[in-house]
Amino acid sequence: MIRLLFLLAPVLAAQTADTIYYNAKVITMWNQHPVVEAVAIRGDRFLAAGSNADVLKTAGASTRKIDLHGKTVLPGLIDSHVHPIGAAMSEKDGPVPVMNSIADVQAHMRKLAAAAASDAVLFIPKVYSTRLKDRRYPTRYELDAAAPNHVALTDNGYASVLNSKALAKLGITRNTPQPPNGKIIKDANGEPTGLILGAPQLLGQYRRAKPPTAADMLWALESMHKKYNEVGLTSVIDRGEGPEGFRAYETLRRQNKLTVRSYVTYLISAQGTPADVRREIERIPFATGFGDEWFRVGSLKTVADGGILIGTAYLREPYGEHTEIYGYKDPDYRGVLAVPKENLTEMARTAVRLGWQMTAHTTGGGAIDALLDAYETVNRETPILGRRFTVTHGNFPSEESIARAARMGVAFDCQPQWYYFDAPALAPAFGPARMKQFQPLRTMLAKGVVVAGGSDHMIRFDSRTSINAYNPYWAMWMTITRKTIDGSTLNPGEALTREQALRLWTINSAYLSFEEKTKGSIEPGKLADMVVISEDYLTCPVDRIKEIEALMTIVGGKTVYSR
Repeated sequence: MIRLLFLLAPVLAAQTADTIYYNAKVITMWNQHPVVEAVAIRGDRFLAAGSNADVLKTAGASTRKIDLHGKTVLPGLIDSHVHPIGAAMSEKDGPVPVMNSIADVQAHMRKLAAAAASDAVLFIPKVYSTRLKDRRYPTRYELDAAAPNHVALTDNGYASVLNSKALAKLGITRNTPQPPNGKIIKDANGEPTGLILGAPQLLGQYRRAKPPTAADMLWALESMHKKYNEVGLTSVIDRGEGPEGFRAYETLRRQNKLTVRSYVTYLISAQGTPADVRREIERIPFATGFGDEWFRVGSLKTVADGGILIGTAYLREPYGEHTEIYGYKDPDYRGVLAVPKENLTEMARTAVRLGWQMTAHTTGGGAIDALLDAYETVNRETPILGRRFTVTHGNFPSEESIARAARMGVAFDCQPQWYYFDAPALAPAFGPARMKQFQPLRTMLAKGVVVAGGSDHMIRFDSRTSINAYNPYWAMWMTITRKTIDGSTLNPGEALTREQALRLWTINSAYLSFEEKTKGSIEPGKLADMVVISEDYLTCPVDRIKEIEALMTIVGGKTVYSR
C-alpha cells in the first residue's frame, strides 16, 4: 500500500495531534483522497488524513490513539431541515405514540380522556390521512367512541376532525353556512362529519397552544441536540424560528452548551402588500452569516403554499377527481398559494439588497414555479448566482424548473421521507404524470442543481418514529433504493448511488450554509466533525444501510456521543 500523509500545508507537519483515530475505513468525501485509514485531530480541526503509518507520525507523548478495529467513519452528518424546538416540546409532557391508523388515534384519545379533567380539551396534532392505513380522516363518531365526555379533536394545521361535543361547543350544525375560506364537510344527510378544512377562524380557540417559555426552549434545544448526536448528526439547518428561538440558540452558545452546529432560518409571514414585506424584513437586525461555527444566522424564509399531505399544495394544474384521501371533492382546485407572487418577488428583491439568503416552503409544482418566477425577476435586476437562494421541499420540479434553478444557482432542500411515507397514498390523487416528477433527485444532480438532504423533523424524539423520521441512514437508503413504505419502487431511474446519497447529508448540506470549506468532509484544516458507524456504508448489503447506528459522534474534536 502506498503510504501517504495528506496535510493542509507544510506548517501543519510539525504540529502534534491531540487525538488519532486509526485502523478505520474513513470515507472522507474529499475528492483527492476519498477513502483513508486514519485521521489526526488537533484542537477542533482535522490535522491529517491518510495511512495508519503516516498519520501516526503526528503523535506526540500526550496524543490519544484510538484503534477503531476496522470500523467505518463518515464526516459529521448534516440535516438540512429540522424543527428541533417544536419536536422536543411535542413530548415535554410525555411520549407521543405512533399513530398509523384510526384505531391508533382512538387508543391515544382514550388514554388522554382517562387522564384529563372533565372540562379539558383533548387535542391530537399532526394527524395526516396520508399517514393512516385507513387512507382517510376519522369521523366525529369515531372520536365520540374514544372520548364521549370531552371536547376532542385531531388537527394538522389545515384539516381538523371534531367530535360531537366540540361541534356543539362551537355551534356547528347542519344549518351552519359554509365559511368563505374553508369547508365544513357534511354527509349524505347533511350532517357534519366532523371534518373541517381550512377556516382557521372556526377553530382558533382550540388550536392556540400555550407558547413555550424561554426555559422550555432551552430544554428543548439541549434535549433534541443530544438525540441528533445519537444518530451522528453534527450540524443541522433549523428551518423556522422567530426572535425567541434565536435567543434560545444565542443563550446556549454563550453558555457553551451547543453540541450541534446550527444554521438557523428566520421565518417571516410575507403577508400584506409588497411594502409590508419589505418593512418586515428591514426590521430584522441581522442577515445571513452572522454568528460563528456553532450558531449562525441562516436563510430568510416564508411559507409559500400548503402541503401535499393535506391537499393544499399549490399545483400547476388542478388536483382532479381523486381527492378522497383529503376529505374533499373539487376537481378545479389547485391548492393554496399563501404568498402572492408580487410579495415573493419583493421578498427576494429585499433579500438581495440587505444581504439575506432566501428560501420558501414550496411543496407543489405551481409553488416552485412561482418562487422561481420571483427569483428570475430579481435575477434580471441583480444577478443572484452565488447567493444560494433555495427551494425548500420542492417535491415536484419539472424539467423546466430544474433548468431554471441550475441557471440561477438555486439549490434544493429536499426530504425523501415524504417520498417514502406518502408516495403510495398520494399516487391516486396526483396521477402517474405528476408522480414521475416526485423528487427526481438523480436528474436534479445531473443537471447541476445542488440538492441537500433533510427530514423536516417536527414531532417526537425518536429518530425512526418521529414526524418526520430524521435517521440519516434510513433517509440515504430511501434515496438509494427509491422504495416506499408499502415496498413498491417509484421511479427507480431517479435512484442515487451511495456516494451521491452521502453527499446530500454532508458536503451538499454544508454548501447550503456557505460552509463547504469548513465542514462536510474530512480534510486537514476542516472542523473535526465525524461519526463512527456500525456498518461499511460503501459495501454492506443495501438494506443494511437503513439499519446503521452511530457508535461515536465527534464534534470539534470532542466526543459528544458514544454507545
